[in-house]
Amino acid sequence: MSAAWLTPPITLTGSRDFTCDSLGFTEEQCAYYQERWHFWFIADHVFALSTIAFLMSVLGIFIIGNFVAGYWAWRASSPWKRAIALTRYLSYRGFHVQALQWNSAPLGLLLVAAAGTVFFFCMDLIPQPYYWPSLDFGSSPPLGTRSGWMALACMPFVFATATKTNWITLLTGVSHEKLQVFHRWISYAFFLLALMHTFPFIVYHIRFGDMVMQFEMGLLFYWTGIVAIIFQAWLTFASHSVIRNLGYEFFKATHLFAAAIFVLIFFWHCDYTLSSWHYFIATAAVYVPCYAFPWLRTCVEYGTRVKAQVTVEENGFTRVSIPANFTWVPGQHCFLRFTSFGFFQAVSSHPFTICSLPSREVHEKSELVFYIRHHRGFTARLNQFALSHPGALLPVLVDGPYGGINIQAYAHSDNLLVIAGGSGAGWTLPFIEQFVLRQSKAVDEEPGQKTDLDAVERETENQERRPSRPFTLRVVLATRDTTSRTWYLQTVDELLSRYATSESLSNISIHLHLTGKAAQEVDLADKTQDLPVESDESPSSSPDGITAQESTTQTPKLATLATLAKQLDGRPKLPLIIQEEAARVANAGESLAVFVCGPATMQNDVRNAVAGTNLKVLKGSKSGGDNIIEFLLQNPVSKIDDRITLASPADTDPLSSRTPEPPKIPVFIYLGCYRSDYKGSPITVSHPNGFPSARP
Repeated sequence: MSAAWLTPPITLTGSRDFTCDSLGFTEEQCAYYQERWHFWFIADHVFALSTIAFLMSVLGIFIIGNFVAGYWAWRASSPWKRAIALTRYLSYRGFHVQALQWNSAPLGLLLVAAAGTVFFFCMDLIPQPYYWPSLDFGSSPPLGTRSGWMALACMPFVFATATKTNWITLLTGVSHEKLQVFHRWISYAFFLLALMHTFPFIVYHIRFGDMVMQFEMGLLFYWTGIVAIIFQAWLTFASHSVIRNLGYEFFKATHLFAAAIFVLIFFWHCDYTLSSWHYFIATAAVYVPCYAFPWLRTCVEYGTRVKAQVTVEENGFTRVSIPANFTWVPGQHCFLRFTSFGFFQAVSSHPFTICSLPSREVHEKSELVFYIRHHRGFTARLNQFALSHPGALLPVLVDGPYGGINIQAYAHSDNLLVIAGGSGAGWTLPFIEQFVLRQSKAVDEEPGQKTDLDAVERETENQERRPSRPFTLRVVLATRDTTSRTWYLQTVDELLSRYATSESLSNISIHLHLTGKAAQEVDLADKTQDLPVESDESPSSSPDGITAQESTTQTPKLATLATLAKQLDGRPKLPLIIQEEAARVANAGESLAVFVCGPATMQNDVRNAVAGTNLKVLKGSKSGGDNIIEFLLQNPVSKIDDRITLASPADTDPLSSRTPEPPKIPVFIYLGCYRSDYKGSPITVSHPNGFPSARP
């Protein structure tokens, strides 16, 4: 960078020297100019630091909430349960726009956004005047000045929420994909304030007829300002999902390029005015270490010689398996860089959800398994390669794991409800395996390598009288094709065969919903062949619609197919399912954890059903226990219709149209999961406890 582009002498902080005599002000004009909301020489302190204080206050609330939420013992008190119910209701209640297939952010986040909007507009538009009455007061109109400083103060937070590893995640415990909503919203405020900084200069100088002169005399400020706002506009609007879906690799390359050019030009534009360069130092401090850390971890800890084996499953999913020397928990994802597909693929990472668990045996090496539904772009190219070279090994760089379920919520829950659709089928496998391992005596007798979940479970066992949590697992899967149905049943059967005992299989039920053409293609004979009918020795259905498992003399494989899986036609009515499960566990005085990957309608149905139960608590109902819900996003599948496929607690008829009243118990929800066919930035719609925290 040439120093000729900057105003000499170059310093870190611009001068604040000012005297009224130098401008020929009268005493009255001098007093007016030096008022807090008018004085140009303290504008960075008044407006930029106020913006920093507001954003840090919001972050501070989330940090405190994350700390407080970790104390499970506090949950016994009624005021605490009501406080949890309120924050959960605000965290879950959302709105779905059917025409756009889009879910809004939850009500709590919308309130945070509203508070931010009020703050920015009050700080920017309430102070008067917008423009100086004459050029004697300077060439910078007050509206443009304060807008510029507030925009500059947003920059560190935009970059702080942009990386996979970041300081906010460290302080709040929330994974990076859930911070993307803040990354977008702060970027919108950044750009809007930049526009409100730009146009007042144009209006002000056109009014006094010196626009051409100002442009010629201030080439540095005007030219760099024009270029910077053009690149900022691209960064803001080209990040929309419509643009990303046209080509993620193109989007990411242009996004990084535009960001680098924007920061460089913006740095010149600020020209060490007052403390403007301090904000670039702050941005570098929060961004550079977080950007470098994943690369260093990949190269130093994981290594650069890792090979991935790729095959194609019978349902068309691309299976990627990678040996791993680290541990993870269900629901986590990794970013993969396949270095043999060209330069752009080598530097471009793609996130995929892990569909396996780390090995618990000392002599057995852990393996990352990903099931990827291909669309177009890289996933299609990878699928074609796997078809042409089945079992081939590809060099890959692994970055992760990130995200994942709330391990405290899992370990403290008595019952689990796992809901998925489409390619989310593979996402459910670690939950099933983890539950079987937890129930298996062999795991307790011969523990292998430990995970974070093991530590939490051991702590729970020491504190709880019933150490076998969770007690039951129910899986609800909706799929549109018969091949995925067959593949899923075979995969689950193979998984359970490795740990099959009467204890480990006694409390699992799988409800497989066939939607669309799949429901028409599979006739009763096929169902009977794959899913044996219940015999006298097989479990019967309880009134609440949950399969009550009993010990039998069947082989593990037959027991798996006969007693665990139940096939239904039509899309599941998720609000009804959640209400039934919540009512059942509330009557038993137990807790429930629900984990979901699904389309927009699935997300909306689940979170609003959960919000309704919390609303009951706020109205004064007593709780029978904590109903803890984990809610994650996955690629779109079938829409949810109104067909009832499960029995309500009050009526055992599976076709009954009665909807049970939501149980009056507090409910928790946690959002964020990656699509296996990822083509853009993650979608995030909520946080737990009303603030971004991975803790319940």
